[in-house]
Amino acid sequence: MVRKEEEKKNAASVKKKAVAKKKTAKKKVVKKKVAKKKTVKKKVSGKAVSRKPGAAKKTAKKVSGKKAGRKKSATGKRVVSDQERYEMIQRHAYFLAEARNFQPGHEHDDWLEAERFVDQILK
Repeated sequence: MVRKEEEKKNAASVKKKAVAKKKTAKKKVVKKKVAKKKTVKKKVSGKAVSRKPGAAKKTAKKVSGKKAGRKKSATGKRVVSDQERYEMIQRHAYFLAEARNFQPGHEHDDWLEAERFVDQILK
């Protein structure tokens, strides 16, 4: 009797597995077409030289980051951009607030003091 019940359980689990396997559908795999890179030939003093596409010339340098906004005035002094000035004020205001342990109610005063300080330095 016990054996028949075990066989029924085993048969039921086998059916469930078979049904589960049938429900999973296979995904279609589609390969993407990749275009081949073309090499560009350039004549230099009568010789054909092949270059890879997208190869950058080393003579032209790009200025990026903080150096992009840096300019010098007629007197030779460095001119600070508006963004750099704002960041300097922001940093100094933070240090002023930190010095008084971030007590609330003095944020505007800290900002104005920082503006005065940064403008004095930049003159």
